[in-house]
Amino acid sequence: MIVCNTLNGAVTEYDWPAFQSITATHAGSASGLFAFGGDTDAGLPIVAEIKLPATLRKNTLKKHIAAAYLSMRGCGCAQFLVYGPNHERWGYEFPLVSSGQTRAQPGRGIRENYLGFGVRTPAGQAFTLDRVEILEATSKTRRV
Repeated sequence: MIVCNTLNGAVTEYDWPAFQSITATHAGSASGLFAFGGDTDAGLPIVAEIKLPATLRKNTLKKHIAAAYLSMRGCGCAQFLVYGPNHERWGYEFPLVSSGQTRAQPGRGIRENYLGFGVRTPAGQAFTLDRVEILEATSKTRRV
């Protein structure tokens, strides 16, 4: 089930429980009646994950990610995600700092032309993401 907050445009996908009916404040399933709202999801942190599509980089030379710079506010730690072309996913933890500018350092062994990126907050903390900037390093000769 996909739920959209019409006030701020946030979209959430649920695979549990299988709601049979929904109102603005409650949902019902065979498991019971559930109230919407709060900072947890049935007592569990609400984990946010933003995934950008994998796209072809500017030329055919293989690339690796030198660094990812994020304009992101919040507290605690988050994960920068790199998605490869064959459903690979690599996660790199980084701190959220008070200045709102932080850096994630991905592994240097990723060499691909099609890469996607994302951000995840495993602890369920609130955050604001304004920008993701990827610094690529291109191989001098490697194409295949």
